[in-house]
Amino acid sequence: MKGVEARLSAPLAAMALLTVGVLVAVLFMIAARVDGDALRHEQELVGRGVDSKIADIQRVVSPQVLWDEAVKNLDNQFDLGWAEENISAYLMGQAGFDMIFVVDGQDRPRLSARVGQTTSAANYERHSPRLAPLIGKLRRLEAARPRVTGPRSDGGLVSAPLQVSSIESLDGEAYIVTASLVQPDFGKAVLRQPRAPVVITALKIDALFLEAFSSRFLLAGIHLHKGDMRPEAEDAHVALRDHTGKVVATLDWTPPHPGQRLLRKAVVPILLAVGGLAAVALIFARRSRRIAEGLLASEARAKHMAMHDALTGLPNRVLFEERLRQGVDGLARRRGALAVLAIDLDRFKAVNDTHGHAAGDELIQVIGARLAGLCRTSETLARLGGDEFGVVAADIDPNGAAALAERLVAALGAPVELSCGTVFVGGSVGVAIITPEEAYVGAVEAARRADVAMYRAKDEGRGRYCFFEAEMDAALKARRGLEADLRKALKDGGVWVAYQPQVDAAGQVLGVEALARWTHPEKGAISPAAFVPLAEDCGLIDDLGRLIMRRAFTDSLRWKDLKVAVNVSALQMRQVGFPDLVAEILAETGARADKIELEITEGALLGDDEATHDAIRRLRDMGFSLALDDFGTGYSSLSYLRRYPIDKIKIDRSFITPLGGDQEASDVVAAIVRLAKALRLAVIAEGVETNQQREQLQEMGCVQAQGFLFSAPVTADAIDSIVDDGGRMHLAAVA
Repeated sequence: MKGVEARLSAPLAAMALLTVGVLVAVLFMIAARVDGDALRHEQELVGRGVDSKIADIQRVVSPQVLWDEAVKNLDNQFDLGWAEENISAYLMGQAGFDMIFVVDGQDRPRLSARVGQTTSAANYERHSPRLAPLIGKLRRLEAARPRVTGPRSDGGLVSAPLQVSSIESLDGEAYIVTASLVQPDFGKAVLRQPRAPVVITALKIDALFLEAFSSRFLLAGIHLHKGDMRPEAEDAHVALRDHTGKVVATLDWTPPHPGQRLLRKAVVPILLAVGGLAAVALIFARRSRRIAEGLLASEARAKHMAMHDALTGLPNRVLFEERLRQGVDGLARRRGALAVLAIDLDRFKAVNDTHGHAAGDELIQVIGARLAGLCRTSETLARLGGDEFGVVAADIDPNGAAALAERLVAALGAPVELSCGTVFVGGSVGVAIITPEEAYVGAVEAARRADVAMYRAKDEGRGRYCFFEAEMDAALKARRGLEADLRKALKDGGVWVAYQPQVDAAGQVLGVEALARWTHPEKGAISPAAFVPLAEDCGLIDDLGRLIMRRAFTDSLRWKDLKVAVNVSALQMRQVGFPDLVAEILAETGARADKIELEITEGALLGDDEATHDAIRRLRDMGFSLALDDFGTGYSSLSYLRRYPIDKIKIDRSFITPLGGDQEASDVVAAIVRLAKALRLAVIAEGVETNQQREQLQEMGCVQAQGFLFSAPVTADAIDSIVDDGGRMHLAAVA
């Protein structure tokens, strides 16, 4: 028996060992092949990613060169100041370009800028040998295109972007260089020179670029080597070539090794398989099946991660743009139109600033899930970044798009329950309808139209939707121009402070309110109702608030017997460190806090959180008095008056204007005055313009007032004259 077992065991052992050896060899081959396939796939993906980055750069530059204003200021009559502000400063600020050049139709340098500073033409001449072939290629494309002679009869775009890009070596470093032809967009200005100016942008492929690129494509250990350097044997690499095909730099990174991970997992089962041929075969079969399933799942996860937002699980911008391109390309095969909707949350920043980034992330997740429930399976809802979402809806008519937009606006306006409490954000929606006849506009233009319509919805009050109309382009550009002018005015003194007297029953001036005024060099006086909301939208409210506060604090030293009222916006109150800023300005100007009254709107108290309580407590501790501005127009609540140390209520002008002809308004004002007296608060009425209003307010017990009946807002020098004359106001109007 033992002999038989011995005779059988040797062949069986040999078979087992042979089988194990074969299995090990097969596994090593499989691992190597899987690693090779993964390496090739990732190198192709990164190569396409570089091309996608170049396309992104061209999209960023395109609006600044495909623009009638660019034709006027770069071709018709070159304006260096305009070029520095709207080309070099704007593009460097928006996209982080390292170098920007503008050459005229004869390829002579007119503007040379580097990292936000204007440089001499020598900087361009130093790089011109590398830039000339790119410009030459662009000139050949320009020569093949018909010249624009004026606007189209239908008011549409007259030009399409004309741009060429390549990766070039400048100063021994790799840059993404893009040459863009300056062209009119609507044909209101046309080129006068034989050849158009060219804007050249250069973005350095540096550590920040590599960090963002690796984060986007989930690349580990990414490095950039100059020239055609050979990376480590196991590293993945992509050669970056210039316009001649020469390798400028080599991008390498550590690729994933799914095959090696597979091999490590299979070692233990292989060792166990030595115990018997049948067990080995069974284990191998099962393991092979798991491997196949794991590879499929890994590929599916990788594809999903590349095309979806990590926070919400919704499609990301890459997939959104792909679906949009498919939708536009498919218009010719369908009868229905395509709708593109751009969605932006209205008060997301306030939630982020007040409750922190964790609350902001939670809000984005809740809103994303809420919007997804409103879209059909055939519609693509995507998170485009930050608080922006987008929808692509095919085979839809304008009525259907309007119904979808209404549902989205209603969902955004509903309260949102978060871990930190209930918040209200709201949102604005822009809708662009692309019919089969308009399929030529392309996906980029379709998305841009939706964005333009969304900004119009914000301008019209937010919490609504708007359809794209051709004239919106001009309005958006006008708004951008006004924003640029406001930035300039805040720096060069175009924004100044006026003061409106506040008087008692006898007409004696008790104090003044500081009011922001802007005198535009071309448009004259700009209404605060126009430029203050603009400052809030474009992030200039901090600069504006600091300017007005610093000027008002300084002027308060001129009037020892008057109290100066300074407005504080809700955005300022929610800022971390706002009391520290006020204390800094107070120390800088030498003003006395007990001579300053801070007017706070009800919106600033709406959060009713610990940060707001702490800010108001610290301001009171400094010695400031506090007034609740525009009382009755917002979320008026007795609880605010009881919980916060308010000294004065300011009745909004909307209740004062109808006095004498509207009994309901009279009853509301009388009730506010009685409420103030009951809480032992001072009360003042703003917007008093007639003697009848003044007398009626005095009968109700409101003896403090301000308005055009007494004086319009005037300069600080005029207040000096009033004080020198005894501080008594004469009525400027009669009921």
